[in-house]
Amino acid sequence: MPATSKATCTPSTSAVTGRWSTNPWVTLNLADPSAAFRWWRLPADGVGLARLEFIVAHQVKVHPMALVHPERLDPGDRCAVDQLTEGYLDRTRYFTDRLAYGIARIAASRWPDPVIVRASDFKTNEYAKLLGGRPFEPVEANPMIGWRGASRYYSDGYREGFALECRALRRVRDEMGLTNVIVMIPFCRTLLEADKVLKAWRLRACAAARTDSRST
Repeated sequence: MPATSKATCTPSTSAVTGRWSTNPWVTLNLADPSAAFRWWRLPADGVGLARLEFIVAHQVKVHPMALVHPERLDPGDRCAVDQLTEGYLDRTRYFTDRLAYGIARIAASRWPDPVIVRASDFKTNEYAKLLGGRPFEPVEANPMIGWRGASRYYSDGYREGFALECRALRRVRDEMGLTNVIVMIPFCRTLLEADKVLKAWRLRACAAARTDSRST
């Protein structure tokens, strides 16, 4: 029978000398504009994550592409969109107004501390549940790793929707003066994809500037 041996471990202690000074950056996870001024007294260093899709779901309530291409909606959804955006000659302005006001409320509550706003990151099945969303969303076997985040922003199927997000963010920073808003691009899988998103952002931001100058 082969001989066996057991490893022995001798515990030891060592004194910790000196002191470390830490200064952690503690931020809030806040996505509900209506709660922004409820929690403004918390001793935080800003907002580390404000998810734009929460504002879309609760404040806007309609798929952005449904406002860009209402002709693709069925009569029931078309009627619901008309009622929701009543008073707006330009339906897309409803989206940018509601989105900008929601972002601004969060940013203003923490001014001048940084507020990181993540661009929309709905999965396709979640987008489809928005009013008017189904004609614009594919059915995916696994939406978690599908057409979401960065890959949507430069694609033909959503670039016009991303343009509305850009317009709202530009309005918050440039017109409202809330320059503490920092934009985060989610679910960016490659460097090439990052380049495509940045190119789309520059194009849409410039287009937003032209649109806003005409509308004022």
